[in-house]
Amino acid sequence: MRHSLLVGLAGLGLLLVPGRAEAQWSLRLALEAPLYSHVSSNGQSSSVGINESFQPTLDLIGSWFFAGSVALDLELRRGIAATGGYPRQETWLGPGVTLDVPTFPLYGRASLPIQIEDGTRLFLRVGGGLKILDVAFIRVYLELTADLGLAGGGVSAFGSQAVNAALGVWFKI
Repeated sequence: MRHSLLVGLAGLGLLLVPGRAEAQWSLRLALEAPLYSHVSSNGQSSSVGINESFQPTLDLIGSWFFAGSVALDLELRRGIAATGGYPRQETWLGPGVTLDVPTFPLYGRASLPIQIEDGTRLFLRVGGGLKILDVAFIRVYLELTADLGLAGGGVSAFGSQAVNAALGVWFKI
């Protein structure tokens, strides 16, 4: 058993070694909008749907694929507008990870975005996407994500949730 554990750990170590031949960079740019969001903060609760307010954001993600299908990400998300008298989405920055098997039409990702405007809040973002077009170094994708509040800004753990949809372009560098 000890031998199996050592072999497994050595294999994992090989996956995590930077500078492998297949290491690759990528850049994603998407237009994203929350379909539904709910916030419960300091005893107050509110919900907003896309039918009440369209709040588009630009989502920029830089990725480094260090182990074939696994990438480390840095995500920057910035609200650009809002309708219905609601404020635009805040600015977020945070690390993440993406699992993308090139021969499979779906991918998954998770991140920990931190709100860096109007106070500090930490979220867990999980999601996945469908690769619509994948030609040479460019890919067009649809993505659904869920944001779950973890801490900060009067939000208790999972006291805030949002479901978002995005359409984006993914460049492999």
